[in-house]
Amino acid sequence: MAIKDSSRRDFIKRNSLAGLGLTALGTFPGLDAYSSESANAGVGIARIKSLAGLSLQQLYDRYHDELFKRFLPAMDSLCIDHQYGGFMCDVDIAERKLINTIKRVWNQGRGIWVYSFLYTNFDKNPKYLEVAKKAIDFIMKLKPKDGNFFDGNYSREGNKISGPGDIYGNLFVAEGLAEYAKASGDQSCLKLAKEMIFECLARYDRPDYVYDISYVPGKPKMQGPRNLGHWMIFLSLSSQILTQGPDAEIEKLADRCIDAIMNRHVNEEFNILNEVRNHDFSLPKNEYADFAVIGHGIETLAFVMAEAMRRKDADLFSRSEKAFRRHVEVASDKLYGGHFEVLFNANTYSWSPSKSAWCQQEVSIGALLSLEHTGQDWAQVCFNEGDAYMIDKMRCPEFATWTFGGNRKVVNPSKTTIEHYHMPRYLMRNMLALQRIMNRNGKISGLIS
Repeated sequence: MAIKDSSRRDFIKRNSLAGLGLTALGTFPGLDAYSSESANAGVGIARIKSLAGLSLQQLYDRYHDELFKRFLPAMDSLCIDHQYGGFMCDVDIAERKLINTIKRVWNQGRGIWVYSFLYTNFDKNPKYLEVAKKAIDFIMKLKPKDGNFFDGNYSREGNKISGPGDIYGNLFVAEGLAEYAKASGDQSCLKLAKEMIFECLARYDRPDYVYDISYVPGKPKMQGPRNLGHWMIFLSLSSQILTQGPDAEIEKLADRCIDAIMNRHVNEEFNILNEVRNHDFSLPKNEYADFAVIGHGIETLAFVMAEAMRRKDADLFSRSEKAFRRHVEVASDKLYGGHFEVLFNANTYSWSPSKSAWCQQEVSIGALLSLEHTGQDWAQVCFNEGDAYMIDKMRCPEFATWTFGGNRKVVNPSKTTIEHYHMPRYLMRNMLALQRIMNRNGKISGLIS
């Protein structure tokens, strides 16, 4: 049986081949996008009364139904392996049947996180912890004893069926373990998560570390790269662990990530984050000099905003919120709506034409954070437009759950994956934000004076 890799990288490849020469998609938006709002960037609202044409409670209820009445039942019947533990995500969501029983390491760690976070924040149903624990038992038996990364894919029973995986597999397993520790109180899982994080960091810091960044065919491999997506996950992990209590080493890692993101990955020529830098953070003298996975930039800056909120650091929140807005505006497709996720070359303005649900969802999470803490009109406009786009293009009520995405117009959307991480995370993060806003009776937080 052929291995079917449903990673975002391969999704982008499959949807990009016809668009490698795509250029000049409308006027370069820069800082003047949402121009009616830009003129009044400092003018906002004092109280949030409605979003997406709904009251805050109605929107919360819509998210709740998507999570509990649609997503979780689909997971239970199609994705969760109740016999061996873990998650099988290659699913025909139109026909509601498994395509194969492959278990990718990324998906095991992400699924553990989803069910642990769900238990902690929304419903202390012991079945959710049981799903997470069975996945932990499945995947941890397969952890290499030589310090290497997990293999990429395993059979349903746990037999190796592909070669070595990558750093993200280990980091996502660590994320799942850390969140399970918070949900269950099992501190041995938190200890193991930290060990895995710092093993990955040591590997990443080696000058001979190699990561395949080939979002499109032909891009070179680099030794010792500094990769935005790596800082993104290290920061997300650090922020989540720090909610469980102080930790000097993790705090230091979070500081290091923020410095790399906010100070060292910014391309001064076009003022967005490069995906790849040299080991010393200098700009590569190859295709990566003009290359940005702008969806990563959007997601990463939303993580910085969340960490600033945790720290109650108004200056960091303001800086990251402005950078988030810049990335959202540059990635906006002014002709067909939604946001692109990969900018092949900033100077020729060549984009991958694919549209992924995860990118739209990260825009929504960050826009709601911005609105909650600044009350800026642009954030409300961005959130509302993004919500309408996702409902129209990504929700796909005829399928078991949301599509992973598709081409530029999202014609014939992807039907081969249950996206079991970004989609529920978007629902849950936004539900928590709405809870905070409703608890303040719609008032802006006051974090930013």
